[in-house]
Amino acid sequence: MQSIIGKTFLISLLAALCVAGSGCAARSVEERPEIDRARVFSADFETVWKQLLLAVTTGDEELSLVDKNTGVISLQKFIPVKKLDTYAFNDSGWLMSNASANMVFHVRAQSPGRTYVLINTKITAEGKSALDVFLSRERKVVLDSKGWLEREYFDRLSETLKGNAVKPEQAVRSR
Repeated sequence: MQSIIGKTFLISLLAALCVAGSGCAARSVEERPEIDRARVFSADFETVWKQLLLAVTTGDEELSLVDKNTGVISLQKFIPVKKLDTYAFNDSGWLMSNASANMVFHVRAQSPGRTYVLINTKITAEGKSALDVFLSRERKVVLDSKGWLEREYFDRLSETLKGNAVKPEQAVRSR
């Protein structure tokens, strides 16, 4: 009788650990601070487009789409795992093996001499949870950006435009 109770307790304990470890337990959703994704530059579209192309072709990026008619530049940038905590919120607790940022730049003339630039970023990483280590598998996870990568590109663009950026608070958020 006592061995049945002991086995039942052990099985119940293992089941509870599996449920807790598999992600079935409820998690609170943490609000992330808003990041600077849009800026208006005091320069015409042609100038901003040309300088943005220079800013996004440093050799670390792999361009996938450049369409001047729609004002879209799409690229992928490899992120070293050691820098992942700089660029993304990683609450997964996973052991990461590689990461990349997929970025889309939207460039639009807002008015004569003013150009609006919006950056959308999706950071994906491959990693393993504790269970995955035992099962020898890797999974992908999407991470929220901290805004540092976007800021780096805005700073490069501002530098090439000789500081003609309008402060983000002054940027009209037209989408």
